[in-house]
Amino acid sequence: MLSAAVDLQRPGLRGLVPRHPFLPDLAAPLRTAADHVERLHGPRPLMGLRPWLDGGTVDGVEFSGAELSDGSRVTELLAGSARLWGGSPHASAALAWKTYCYWVVLPAVLGYIAARRVPLLEAENFVFTVAEGEPMFSGRQLRPRFLVLDHDATATAPGVEVAADEAVLLERMRESLFDRHLDPVLESIRREVRIGRRTLLGSLASGIAYATATCSSAGREPAEVVAKNLLEAFDVADLVDIATDADGRLVYQRHTCCLAFTIDGCGTCATCCVQTEHR
Repeated sequence: MLSAAVDLQRPGLRGLVPRHPFLPDLAAPLRTAADHVERLHGPRPLMGLRPWLDGGTVDGVEFSGAELSDGSRVTELLAGSARLWGGSPHASAALAWKTYCYWVVLPAVLGYIAARRVPLLEAENFVFTVAEGEPMFSGRQLRPRFLVLDHDATATAPGVEVAADEAVLLERMRESLFDRHLDPVLESIRREVRIGRRTLLGSLASGIAYATATCSSAGREPAEVVAKNLLEAFDVADLVDIATDADGRLVYQRHTCCLAFTIDGCGTCATCCVQTEHR
């Protein structure tokens, strides 16, 4: 998590967002799915995604994915997290990563579940915003670029990339989100703070699992199947256990800890690997 009271503002990023009123509404299935998810779970799980889905922006401090992946503004990101959470540098950095990771992964998971229409979110095509009000954290795509299967109605539209089959789609999804975005950000954080790669990848795994559990009702496949496919595609299936409970809901348990429990007042997450007596 990050502090909204970050000193350096970054005006102008919103001006990079092109408007294409004559093109297909590529995000339409994601918006419909988000409406469904919000009816079931309330607005909070998707709060930071909704402004982008609705064509709006959030006023706040903006970090482009490119600035974080090349390390040029990671120190500022981590300083904001330290002001908000306190604790050790590596604990507040782990929470900054956990938050950022979720808002990168969520739109792709939602699009995959809703229609196999995945927003491509390479570092240079993503902006993370930290605001004073709600949503405190949000993410959005800069340029409309989506990955679809060949039967998608938008397959020939500008900004759309077609995957030959499901396996190719998952591979390209991982390349966009992880290889060309999250992994460079992860390593930029690790150059600033002493923290294990496995610890950070555990938050990627839990972010995928949580996003799937939240959004799965908007699709047709069992949530456990979706989560398994996504976790394997991102090579983090060994960092979280998943199952379906008696009510048919996806449940998961982490094999790593995000380190929140080391910060006064935070405790542990319900899915944490830390023993119950430490909660």
